[in-house]
Amino acid sequence: MGASFHSSPHPKSNLNPHLEPLETLAQRYNCPVYHSLTDLFQDSIGQTMDGAIVCTPHSTHFDIGKELIAEGKRRYEEAIENGIAVRPVNVLMEKPMTTNVREAHQMHNLLMDRREAGLSSKYTTNNTNSGIGGGVGCFLINHSANYRPQARAAHALIQSGKLGTIRHISAFFASPLSWIFDDPSNTGWNEPDDSGEMLGNGFAWGQSSHLLAWIYHVVGNEQNLTPSRVYCAMTQSEETGADVSHAATVICQNGATFSLSGTSLLPGNAHSDPPVAKRIKIKIFGTKGALFFSGNDRDPTSGTLEWLRGDDHDNVGAVEIQCSELGFQFEDLDQEGVGPESLQCFIDACLGRDDYYLGADSLVGLRSVQTIDAMYRSHVSGNCENVKR
Repeated sequence: MGASFHSSPHPKSNLNPHLEPLETLAQRYNCPVYHSLTDLFQDSIGQTMDGAIVCTPHSTHFDIGKELIAEGKRRYEEAIENGIAVRPVNVLMEKPMTTNVREAHQMHNLLMDRREAGLSSKYTTNNTNSGIGGGVGCFLINHSANYRPQARAAHALIQSGKLGTIRHISAFFASPLSWIFDDPSNTGWNEPDDSGEMLGNGFAWGQSSHLLAWIYHVVGNEQNLTPSRVYCAMTQSEETGADVSHAATVICQNGATFSLSGTSLLPGNAHSDPPVAKRIKIKIFGTKGALFFSGNDRDPTSGTLEWLRGDDHDNVGAVEIQCSELGFQFEDLDQEGVGPESLQCFIDACLGRDDYYLGADSLVGLRSVQTIDAMYRSHVSGNCENVKR
């Protein structure tokens, strides 16, 4: 850690009552504290830093991300003018990428502008993995499940064409988190921001974003699964009005459909000691086969990634277990060791490596935000709503 910035000298969170003051952390990690990105970028540390991890309230992601992208662009233009190598600004953004479609589009377009700049390898440390956000630094969203070996295997299997054309997806996500959504003091989780563009807040933004991002990453390219219309009904907390469960149908541009169900009503507490596990069930059906992935995220033996074959006449219906030695893994919640795979990919990018895994880019972020936004609009209107473009 080279620096930390936050608007408050002592951040508070009901999820972690043991947060320490920034000055205490600064002394422990021997790093300065800044109270704005402007202050950081004006200092020599900010001008030479390799990347930033954005773990702030959802509604602040866009403004912070925009400043970081602008700093990356400034560095690039300065390097071109002076004929020197670029020091990229790599970004690991907490989920969701934004909380409204307008900002998600703007973020995505800013990153696409970076990509389309046609950067020469002379001026970049990362040319091989030049997905969205490539060229002048990575842009990764911290959907930690997307960086797991099972997500990589599922993505590779679908991209190989072994499932054929994706036609239907069934997905379910349950979290024992009702205590968060029933607590009026958790305003960042339960109340819309002041933009006027959020029609609600709760489980969909806080938890279903994980599930949607996994699906959009695994299924892959834009032609496979681009959301077009959404119908959704929600139930809400009597204490806060936050949504605590939902049932949604998503219709995609290519005619594919998927059902999305989620709830915080699973008994228990995901943050207790010991924690109660989240439950996930995902089924992806193509014209040549299917992929099943289910279990609880605290017990790898609770499930596997299964490929049901339909591509070989001699083995129709045969089940092949992928990543059999790992079992079921979704979000990486381990508080020890070197951190989740998403963090390791970010560090690899900061070190100039070109083989980091792009588990969740701005297109995955945009598709997730578009879908969740349409879910809230559908619940309010009672109608099937078109996804905002």
